[in-house]
Amino acid sequence: MTMLLATTGIFVAVLAWTYAGAADFFNLAAHPEYVLWTGLIIAMDVLAAVPFARLRAQQRAKRFVTIKTAQIALNLILNYAFFAVLPAAVEGWPQLQVGWVLIANMAASGLMMLLLAPQWLEIRPARFDRSTARTLLLYGFPLLLAGLPGVANEMADRFFLEALLPAETAIEGVGAYSAVYKLSIFLILFNQAFRFAAEPYFFKNAQRDLSQLAMATRLFAALLALGVVAVMAGLPWLKHFIADKYWNDLLLLPVLLFANYLLSLSTQVSMWYKLSDRTMMGLWITLFGFALTAAGNIAWIPQLGIMGAAYATLLSYGGMLALSLVLGQKFHPVPYDWGRLGLYTLAALVLGGTAFHQPGWPAAAAVGLMLAVVLRSERALLKRRTS
Repeated sequence: MTMLLATTGIFVAVLAWTYAGAADFFNLAAHPEYVLWTGLIIAMDVLAAVPFARLRAQQRAKRFVTIKTAQIALNLILNYAFFAVLPAAVEGWPQLQVGWVLIANMAASGLMMLLLAPQWLEIRPARFDRSTARTLLLYGFPLLLAGLPGVANEMADRFFLEALLPAETAIEGVGAYSAVYKLSIFLILFNQAFRFAAEPYFFKNAQRDLSQLAMATRLFAALLALGVVAVMAGLPWLKHFIADKYWNDLLLLPVLLFANYLLSLSTQVSMWYKLSDRTMMGLWITLFGFALTAAGNIAWIPQLGIMGAAYATLLSYGGMLALSLVLGQKFHPVPYDWGRLGLYTLAALVLGGTAFHQPGWPAAAAVGLMLAVVLRSERALLKRRTS
C-alpha cells in the first residue's frame, strides 16, 4: 500500500502539472479538465486495488460485491440523471457531453473509496521492507508490462479499421464493429466475475492440488459454452441493444463471440505463470497475441473489411490460448481434461452456429441441448456432490 500511495501521489502531482498540455496533445484543448478527471478516476481505482484484494483474500464476497454494486449503481443513476432528467428539467442545462460521464464516474469512484473506509483503517503503517518490495516488483512488473499490449490488443482493431478502410466508410465501419462487439460483452463480464471469485482460491490451494485447477477450467469452459449458445439463441432479443442500422453486420458476432470464448479460456489457462512465479511469460504471450492482431488486421481488413478485423481478433486470442497451453504444459503442467474441453467447445460451435443461422429455432432448445451435454458429461461430479 505504501508503494501504491507513493507512485499514485507522484502520478497525480505530474498530472496536475501537465494535464493542460496533455489535453492539447489529445485534441482536447477545449476541455482540458477531461484529462484531469480521467486521471483522478484512475488514481482512485489504483488505490482501491489493495483493499479489494484483501477482501478477496479474506473471502468476504458479500462486502466485495456490495461495494462494487453500489459503485456501478451510482454511476448508472447519475448518467441517467445527467442525460435524461436534468436537461429536461433545467432550461439551458450546460452540455458537457462526455464530461458528465466522467463526473458520474468520479462520483462513483468516490463512493467506492468511502465504502472502503473500514478496509483502509485495517491497513496499519509498517516499516518499509526492501526485500518484500523487490519480490512484489519482480512478480508484478511483468504483469504490468503485459497489460499494456493487452489493452492495445483489445483496442487495436478499431484503429486498424479506421486506418485501413476507405476514408468514406471508415467511421461507419468502426461504429458497426464496435456496436456488434458489445453483444459479446456478456462473456467478458462473466470471465471477469469468475476471476474475482476464483483467483484467491487458486493461489491458496492450486499449488497443492493442480487437479482442482483442471476441474475448474473444465467447468468454466462448460459455463462459457452455455453463454455462447445463450447469446446466439437470444440474438432476436439481444440485437435490440444496438441500433437497427447495424443488424446487417451481425455476421461479425459468431466470430467475435467465439474469440472472446477463447480469450476467457486463455485467461483461466494462464493462471499457471502466476502460480509458478513466471509472470514474464505473460508478457511474451501478450506480445505474441498483439503481433497476430497487427498481422491479421493488416492482411485481412483491406480484403474483407470489418470481418477481417473479427478474424484477426479470433486469430490473436486463439494464438494466445495455444501458446499459453504449450508453455504451461512445459513449465507448470496441469492435468486438463482435453476430451471434455474439446466437447464443450465443439458443442458451443455447433449449437451456437445452428441457433444463429436458424433464427426460427427455439432459443430454449439450443440452450437446453447445451445444458444436456454439460449435465451428461458431468454426471459423475454431480452424483458425488449430491451424495
